[in-house]
Order: sequence, then structure tokens, then C-alpha cells
Amino acid sequence: MENTVTNSASGDGAQRVLLIGGCGYIGSYMYAQLRDAGFSMTVVDHLTRGNPANVPDVLVADYDSLSAEFLQPFDAVVWFGGHSSVGQSVQDPKGALANNCLNLFNFAKKLRPETKLIYASSGSLYSTKAANTAPSSEASLAAIPSQNPYDISKFAFDYIAQNFLQNFYALRMGTLSGYSPNVREELVFNSMNLAAVRSGQVRLMNSESNRTILFLSDLAVLVKKLLQTRQQPGIYNAGSYSFKMGELAHAVAMSWNAQVLYQGDSETYSFLLDTTKMKAICGAELPSMTLQERCQQFINDYRAGKGAV
Repeated sequence: MENTVTNSASGDGAQRVLLIGGCGYIGSYMYAQLRDAGFSMTVVDHLTRGNPANVPDVLVADYDSLSAEFLQPFDAVVWFGGHSSVGQSVQDPKGALANNCLNLFNFAKKLRPETKLIYASSGSLYSTKAANTAPSSEASLAAIPSQNPYDISKFAFDYIAQNFLQNFYALRMGTLSGYSPNVREELVFNSMNLAAVRSGQVRLMNSESNRTILFLSDLAVLVKKLLQTRQQPGIYNAGSYSFKMGELAHAVAMSWNAQVLYQGDSETYSFLLDTTKMKAICGAELPSMTLQERCQQFINDYRAGKGAV
């Protein structure tokens, strides 16, 4: 395959960033944030979820097919192009392993040593069945997962990166939350708010499970900081709020004067992230908002983007 850079060459000194998965849930939000911050952007995407944000000049390609020559001009690669959910990975386990690990490693080896690789890992690697647990730091041991192909593929690439790559930044993210042009309504914060507004009810399962959630706006601050400053390569926990699922459900319900419907327990993740490292890097640039303000912002952004809830 012959690859050409359509919009990354920068004559004004702006950093050249290759955003892989730039039309998806995270990517469509991140593209606008990085573009507006002055980065020179090139987007590669399969368009599996379409391109509702109308990101321009998208190169529709398999990221692992990109040549070393194509990749040479970029100062950084931001990778949000993986199998991004447990369900998707269970339906396509071999594809998840290839996309989230094997192909990503082969791709990373094509990059110049100076090119930063910032990629999506997962805070779910810290998941535990213990009811009371301290937040996991980057130094905490992630248990070798066996429950699903998603966690296995994420764990495997993190392990490979720590032993065979140098200029990498692994984002062990909490459950993503917030509006983007390619919104995922099934994510827990998003779904609770939409249900509360649509039906006046918040459905709750696993009330005692722990969870850290991460808002897209906070993730964007971290990614920009990693691009703009010199930070030690390695693992970075990324999260905004931590609580039990029951606490989250009642906070959302209170925001919309809704009722909480408890629907029992099921197999699910339970993890808390220590985000001291993220906060030290991002400082005052992280938005200072209450959870209720986040709820209101999500619904306002949803209405602005979709026209109605």
C-alpha cells in the first residue's frame, strides 16, 4: 500500500500528530481538541463507526499497513484505534489480540525513536473482586487477566511495551464518560444520565463495585500535556472521579430528580485508580467541576449535538 501524508506536514513548527482512530468516540473529541491547540493533524480510521464529526482528509486504512516512510515525519502518534470494548473483543477475540497487541507492536517498531507513542490501555487491568481496596497506582501489579480477550490483549501489549519499547505512554483509563460527536451511549455515566432524563429512572447494578470514570475533557488535557512536555515514558493512570457504582447512580439521579432502580448484581469490573501522577502533570488545567455539573454538561452537549435527548 502506498501511503501519503495529506495534512501533517507543518511549515510553522507545529507538532505533527498522527491520530489513529480519529473518528471514533474518543478520537472525534480528541481531534478537535488537538487541532484547536495548534497541532498539525493527520487522521487514520477504518470508519467502522462512521465519521459523524466530519473529520477532514481521513486516510481510510489499516494502521498497521502504514509504512515507515509514511510515519517518519510525525512527532507523535496518538492511538485510539483498538477493539475498544469487551463485547467487541468477545465477538472477535483473534481480531482483538491482533489489533490491540500484535499489530500495534509491529506498528510501533516502524516509528522513529524520537516519535512518541501515546496509546489507550485500560484501568480494568487493576480490577479485583475485593470489596474494599486502595486505589491502584502505576506501580501496582496488574493481575494477569483471563476473563476476556479485551483485558488479555491490553495486558499483553502493556507488558511488551514495558520490555521492548522506549518512547511510549500507556493510558490506563477509567471508564470513559462524556459527549463526543460519535458518542457511546452505553457507557455507564452516559447511559445513566440519558435514562434519567428520558425515563426518570436510573438503572443500577453492582452497587458495591468500585469504579473510576474518566471524562473526555480530562483525557484531552493529559494527552496535550504528554505531547507538549517531556515526561518519563511508561504507564499513566487517567481518571476523573472514583466511587462505588451505587454512589454514582444516586448522584446522577439527584441531578435529574430521578429514581434509582436496583437490578441486582452481575460479573463486572471493580477498580479504583490513583491519579496522583496525572494531576501532577496536568495541574490547574484539569476542569474543576462537580459531578452534577458534569451531568448537566453532558446532557447540554448531547442536546446541542443531537437536537434532543
